[in-house]
Amino acid sequence: DVAHYPDAVATLAVNLDQMGFYPRTFAVFGAMRDKDLAQVVRPLLPLVTQWHVCGLPTPRAAKAEELQQVLQGAVVMRHDNPQQALQAALAAADPADRILVFGSFWTVGGVTAQGLPRLGSAHGR
Repeated sequence: DVAHYPDAVATLAVNLDQMGFYPRTFAVFGAMRDKDLAQVVRPLLPLVTQWHVCGLPTPRAAKAEELQQVLQGAVVMRHDNPQQALQAALAAADPADRILVFGSFWTVGGVTAQGLPRLGSAHGR
């Protein structure tokens, strides 16, 4: 999801909360420094178990360290780019968990540029 404004993320949070049960939610997040980052992440704080924040290949982007600062008190892993963040989230998630990729178009594009990974699980065999 390319939600990167407080109102859009609030709607995203409502939609996520209305989905079926997921034991854990992992977020892959990268955004521009000029956004109100504290307000952007606020609606998702109660829904996300672990954050995978990443840098983006544009000077406007917040660095992973800056995003981690905004998420004080949350479980946060830092990554250089969206693809690394997604791979780490995939490695940490179980088949019943949910992975949310959101923020900048650069974040979503960085994850989808090589196509979405095919997930293998014991449930699908």
